Amino acid sequence: MIRDVVLEPMDSNVDRFTLLYWKADLGAMVDEGDELLVVEAEEEKAALTVQAPCSGVLVERLADEDQQIAVGDILGRIESK
Repeated sequence: MIRDVVLEPMDSNVDRFTLLYWKADLGAMVDEGDELLVVEAEEEKAALTVQAPCSGVLVERLADEDQQIAVGDILGRIESK
């Protein structure tokens, strides 16, 4: 089963971010809760991590480093075990 990696709402009211870098390589095995990528809130200049929603293999990246992303965007896909 394929699961989307979605940028979920954070604790603040910020809804626009910059993808700083991916922590997981394409094809990597990840566990639920692993940190997949790091984003920065534009207004707050605070780095935050996006975690894997399930365990499996990171099979697709739909966002690139330095790309502007918004809450609700699909950033990648994991093929779950």
